[in-house]
Amino acid sequence: MISIVICDDELSYQEIIACKIKQCMQTKFEMDCNIVCFDRLSDLKKYAETNKIDILFLDIMVDDENAMDWSINNFQNKYTQIVFMTSFPQCAYNISEANCCYYLVKSRLTEETLTKALQRALQKTTKKDPNLTIVKSGSKNYTINFQDIQYIETFNNNITLHLQSKEDITIYSTLKEYEATLPPNFLRCHKCYMINMNHIIGYEPHKFIISTGETIPVPPKKYKNIIKSYENYLINL
Repeated sequence: MISIVICDDELSYQEIIACKIKQCMQTKFEMDCNIVCFDRLSDLKKYAETNKIDILFLDIMVDDENAMDWSINNFQNKYTQIVFMTSFPQCAYNISEANCCYYLVKSRLTEETLTKALQRALQKTTKKDPNLTIVKSGSKNYTINFQDIQYIETFNNNITLHLQSKEDITIYSTLKEYEATLPPNFLRCHKCYMINMNHIIGYEPHKFIISTGETIPVPPKKYKNIIKSYENYLINL
């Protein structure tokens, strides 16, 4: 269960944001959460000493004290994701020094902004791997990591994902459609192939060599430009 703490000296706003967070967690993420509220920084600090906090919604001004300054000196726990809230944006002058996951202006709080704040905090606190994706092959669904794909081959509106640590997976899609979902380390090196540049160990005229020893063809007319794209990727990595 996700542990969420709210610290705000305005009790009415505590109730409002707690209700909105609980509803958002249930409807948008289908996750349960435990919410604890405080109106003093000293009580928050005491609670944090013995309890794990996944996400902290912290008002920037609590009892006339700048909680952003306070967090820099007292709450540098990199695990806890802090969402700062304020009615006075000018008080966020040192936001670059704080452990800030997201920043909310109370008067502009909407379901969309709250969802974005929670999504970012959840991704960081659960360490979700952005390379994970789900692909469907026939009646089965597979979870794969984009970085396990060594190269992709297409034939008759089907593509085959050649994986490093699993058996190959064939899915119904064109290479052009699937290309739009891939991270930038994939290179279209042939009308029938895309290659994960992180798996290339070398190249020679008109082909790449990958870590398994397999070779991936490169059209002679496009060879220079494709090799240039690969070299630029290595330079800018």
